[in-house]
Amino acid sequence: MVNLCTNKSLSLKEAVQLLLMTYSDLKSLLSITLLWLALTSMTAVEAAASASQDVGYKVGQTAPEFQLKSLAGKTWTLAALRNKGYVMLVFWAVDCVYCYAHVKDFNALHAKYKDKGLTIAAINIGAEYDDDVAEYVKDNNIKYLVLSNRLDNLDVAEAYHSVVTPTMVIVSPEGKVVYYGYSLPDISKFIK
Repeated sequence: MVNLCTNKSLSLKEAVQLLLMTYSDLKSLLSITLLWLALTSMTAVEAAASASQDVGYKVGQTAPEFQLKSLAGKTWTLAALRNKGYVMLVFWAVDCVYCYAHVKDFNALHAKYKDKGLTIAAINIGAEYDDDVAEYVKDNNIKYLVLSNRLDNLDVAEAYHSVVTPTMVIVSPEGKVVYYGYSLPDISKFIK
């Protein structure tokens, strides 16, 4: 993204920080979605370069590595999560009604598969403050892992091309993306 005032290239994190300072009370899902779409657009050259790499969000590619903190303050990497088996990343936001509708589904999947090699890691990409995310988690009785680094989460969402919520990605223990989509996956295809 380019700052039109200075013609200086900004990283995604810098652009979001600038926008959050300017629009600190931005809560509307539509506004967040439009903002995210603007921040993640790529030029044709960038898209072609990205497509030729083995690391990416597409099924069969190596999942991009990340390091994020949980609400409890523990740092998690994708590699550490994969040591337990499959990882289902759920990109979500507090204001997402579809995310809310799936909380019970995710809790049920967590209960059924947590001891069989599935970790559900919900990555908040609404740029909400940790206190707001923690309140949402408590109010909705979320049982699975929630990662909420506010701005760092946006870098991970960009790496996974997550522009809508919820976006679900399943990563194999070997680090390959085996599912990418917007509806609840059939976990039994991966874990018996």
